[in-house]
Amino acid sequence: MNDSRLTPNPAYLSQSRAACVAVPFSDLCRSPNGRRDRQLLFGDAVTVLGAEDDWAYIQSQKDGYCGFIREKALGGPSPATHSVSAPATTLYQQADIKSPDVGTLSFGCRIRILETEGAFAKADVGYVPLIHLSPVTEHFDDPVTVAALFLGTPYLWGGTTRLGIDRSGLVQAASPAPATVICKNFLARTQRMDTNATTLCSGKVTSH
Repeated sequence: MNDSRLTPNPAYLSQSRAACVAVPFSDLCRSPNGRRDRQLLFGDAVTVLGAEDDWAYIQSQKDGYCGFIREKALGGPSPATHSVSAPATTLYQQADIKSPDVGTLSFGCRIRILETEGAFAKADVGYVPLIHLSPVTEHFDDPVTVAALFLGTPYLWGGTTRLGIDRSGLVQAASPAPATVICKNFLARTQRMDTNATTLCSGKVTSH
């Protein structure tokens, strides 16, 4: 099945530059101020293809989705070294859990680690507990293990975070395969997931 959301709209094309999501997450919308198709996570690489007012028209390099995202949600390219492997983690101002927090990153957010300091990793945006990170080259082998991290997460159309997630977001998070492959095989993958993961996908996120 062809999905028009994976093909850039020629009417919006005016440039081509690399960028990354620079906020914890941001909605990818069908049109400026339009409906949410997907959420992109911190560190997700995108190609900016056009602009309209304070919105950028982009294509996500992770899954090929095209749409509009707030221009202020983007920053320059920043090759990631690690990704968040816990359901969520807190960013701190200092390498101390008692220091002020500066934000929350969900599973799958990608960051560049500059150095380590005790039990913390120092990134461009703050300090993250090392225990919540994994090198970007490492992946969970079992999709159900990842799905279980999202137990208790409310359903959100297009959601990809611990605050809210939908079926395609869950399958994308749980699979080590390239996201573009996941988009094409979404239904087959959801049918292979076990009872807990199927319950997660139903919109009633509960444990058995």
